[in-house]
Amino acid sequence: MLKTLSKWLFGLLVCAVILAMAYLLWFKNGVNFIYGADTEVVDHTAFASPIELTAITDVNVLSPDGETMLANRTVVVDGGKIISVTVGGTVPANAAVINGHGKYIIPGLVDSHAHLLKSPNDLLLYVANGVTHIRDLGGAPERLKLREEIEQGRVGPRMFVSSPPIDSMGLLEGVFYEIITFHKNTRSVEHAKSMVQEFAEQGYDAIKIYHLDMPSYRAVNELAAGLGIPTTGHFPLTLELSELAVTQQKEVAHIEEIVRVLIREFGSINDNGSAAFYAHIEARSDAIIDDLLANDITVNSVLWFMESIHDQFSDLEAELKTVQIEYANPGLVEGTKDSEDYKVGWLPSYNQFESVSDASTETYKKNDIFWQAREKAHHILLKAMALRDVKIVAGTDSGANLVVPGFSIHDELVSLNQAAMSTVQTLASATSTPADMMNSNAGSIDVGRRADLLILNENPLTDINNTRTIDTVILNGRVFTRDKLDAMLAAVKNANDRSRKINIDEYR
Repeated sequence: MLKTLSKWLFGLLVCAVILAMAYLLWFKNGVNFIYGADTEVVDHTAFASPIELTAITDVNVLSPDGETMLANRTVVVDGGKIISVTVGGTVPANAAVINGHGKYIIPGLVDSHAHLLKSPNDLLLYVANGVTHIRDLGGAPERLKLREEIEQGRVGPRMFVSSPPIDSMGLLEGVFYEIITFHKNTRSVEHAKSMVQEFAEQGYDAIKIYHLDMPSYRAVNELAAGLGIPTTGHFPLTLELSELAVTQQKEVAHIEEIVRVLIREFGSINDNGSAAFYAHIEARSDAIIDDLLANDITVNSVLWFMESIHDQFSDLEAELKTVQIEYANPGLVEGTKDSEDYKVGWLPSYNQFESVSDASTETYKKNDIFWQAREKAHHILLKAMALRDVKIVAGTDSGANLVVPGFSIHDELVSLNQAAMSTVQTLASATSTPADMMNSNAGSIDVGRRADLLILNENPLTDINNTRTIDTVILNGRVFTRDKLDAMLAAVKNANDRSRKINIDEYR
């Protein structure tokens, strides 16, 4: 009898383990689909271009300080670098010549907060939109290999890759997330420190912090600083803003991180009122900025996405028609909906931000007040930061809801300019400021700099929207004409269409 019961119990245990493994495999496959793993991959070699001696003649060039356009310049690039910038100037023998008359050269753009996930086609979207450098803030190990391939000539923006996000979760939750995503869970302060050491040895460019507990947060920042590797990311859920005076975290990955703590300080916006919330932010701004400046902390913007959340909430159908949805990876767009409480995707009934209540209901009104207040909080902080020259880098959180890789950096620049920043400040946030932060030999147009350049048809200093008027992209000395850029976009769009499970024609 006992032996029979033992066999039954053992059999039940085996079945439970098999079912658990099958569930995890099913869930992981679902996550991989959302990350874009099932989308047809475009042959990037079709767009390969050699590094060659090139001269751009009679062109307007953004000055090294980023404040003016210098007329009638000849820019010569060779070996992936700028070798001369002269008035008029002589064109070297055997150089390929680009007539720049009436056009404008600026440095290639940087998206300082990107997520490639499992979507290599996004690399072509970045290049086609003039993004010559991305900062992948939370990269799985395979991203290091991709970074090397690009350095060796694969078509794609140069990549700055941070480590997988380090988090503090419970044991079971942590194991679950490590299996299905590339997040890493800490078990103790010492374990967190060992992760930092391992990631530094693997060659990551930064350590990505997620919602660590405070002891682990401080230990990670201290060790990373000692190793000479910057930290970026989120704040612990219990962090007080006074921590900014002493933290060794070098970059805040969204303005939202500060807004979230301010909301926690203030309490309920619906109960206490939006006007009082705005007054609270304005009263706190100077002290926060004092600490950011004293500690040389860079702030990643991610403004357009935060603005779009309220629009997704109030009128998702209309907002979907404002973005280039056909270029976004279908996995991200289509997502999944296991329940009303767990929705991932961009489309109606899959989108976590869309309203599930009528505009006449009390629930809708409360949520509407909250999202609008949250958006305005970003604007108040950004304006105060811009006035005091906080280092701000333009990041989009590409891959997030309705944030289309490549296209989104132009949306971000418009949002920054409209909210608070001059065109000079705005352009610097996607060129010289991130280049300086990364110690990148790009970000300005001067002799010896990396030849990552955009040739535009219109002047972005008179209208920041003109960053979209791309005629030619020069990526590490490789020239991509408008025809080739359009071919990249078409290839990605066609691959997406062949991979789609849900028709999106109504949103194109």
